[in-house]
Amino acid sequence: MISTLRLSDPAAHVNSFWLDGFPALKEGKDWKTRLAEFIELKGALSMTTNQTLFRQLLETGVLDGRLKSFQAEGRSVPQIYQALYNEAAMEAAGIFKTVHARWPWEGRVSQEASALLTELEPLVREVRRIAAAMKGVGSFTKVPNLAVGPQAVRRAVATGEVSPNVTLVFSDRHYLDTAEGYVLGLQDLAGRSGDLSAIHSVNSLFVSRVDRVVDPMIPERLGLLRGKVAVAQAKVVYRMFEAIFLGKPFRDPEGLYADAEGKSMLEKIGGLQKIFAGLAPKGANPQRLLIASSGVKAEQLYSPLLYVLPFLGPWSANTLPEGTFEALSRFVAGLSEAQAAALKARNLMSEPLPEIPTDSKEWDRILLSGPGTLSPDRVLSQVVREVLQPAGTSLRKIGDTLRDKGAESFTADEQATLQLLETKLSSLAHV
Repeated sequence: MISTLRLSDPAAHVNSFWLDGFPALKEGKDWKTRLAEFIELKGALSMTTNQTLFRQLLETGVLDGRLKSFQAEGRSVPQIYQALYNEAAMEAAGIFKTVHARWPWEGRVSQEASALLTELEPLVREVRRIAAAMKGVGSFTKVPNLAVGPQAVRRAVATGEVSPNVTLVFSDRHYLDTAEGYVLGLQDLAGRSGDLSAIHSVNSLFVSRVDRVVDPMIPERLGLLRGKVAVAQAKVVYRMFEAIFLGKPFRDPEGLYADAEGKSMLEKIGGLQKIFAGLAPKGANPQRLLIASSGVKAEQLYSPLLYVLPFLGPWSANTLPEGTFEALSRFVAGLSEAQAAALKARNLMSEPLPEIPTDSKEWDRILLSGPGTLSPDRVLSQVVREVLQPAGTSLRKIGDTLRDKGAESFTADEQATLQLLETKLSSLAHV
């Protein structure tokens, strides 16, 4: 059986696997047919989209028919872009409707706010527009972690209309700032006697890009640490999630938060924990941590499941590119019933890492054989002390740079999409 549901328990929020993007046209099947197969055969529980993924769909030509219709109605290019993107997201959400009806936390499709909007008021209006357009189906509205991102999350949640998927989160500080936006937005909504239970949210922590920056900085003598920094950071961020939303104490065994900024972050964690503890009895839902950017890139000679398997556990969610989802399905198909049950019961999110090189061919097997011995805190402490500090940088500075580059990329892709629409409209006008 290839379905990843062998590892999932949606009712208990255990191991949720999402598809990242519209499935490619393949084997003579359109993207909607293939999406249904990902759900029915491979266990996809939700789906994410963004400007880049929508442009890729547009380039296939499958939306040209609708493009002609909107052209005949005299709509502007930006209006056509919004309409086409929303229709595709709504069609995907329709395919997930059975999943969403069974498990309201699942069966959700994320549509992203325009990357061209960077000011607070326009961004909040755009987020509310998308939420209204997708009302009635399972959905998240992606809110980018820009300078105004945390404040936009707060404002959007406080309306009682938006279930946000916070994106472009690359560091513990990004996570904490945007989680604060969510919790304070719920507090504002509670002050207006709004329905807290209607709001769901995920916080998308990007992983692979962190290792792509840090790995080349790690000298050969510390080669054991390559391919482990992003995973280690995510495991520490998961502890923040547990503290804020599940009421667990936050542990800092290596003193990663001993400096002034760290102490301030610990105070924020404690404050948010208290606020959410007061909101939970009123129906507030935890903001689930979603592992994003989980596909191993071409130059990373690691297991394709490097950014998937270490994150299994309670409240775990992971959005996978199509190729990574296929790899996970093959992996699941090779598990016996006993192996699948044992893996489903483990909390790898909270386990140490295998103390072997990440590019070892034995990595998957050793990871699955039981908890490792290399703590994520030790990985981060050593990398900070021996790699990042001597280079005059930090994971938070690297995260800021990656966030800004990601925002620039989405902006360029949205502009390229608008230009593509212009070209297609011009071409259609002469047919």
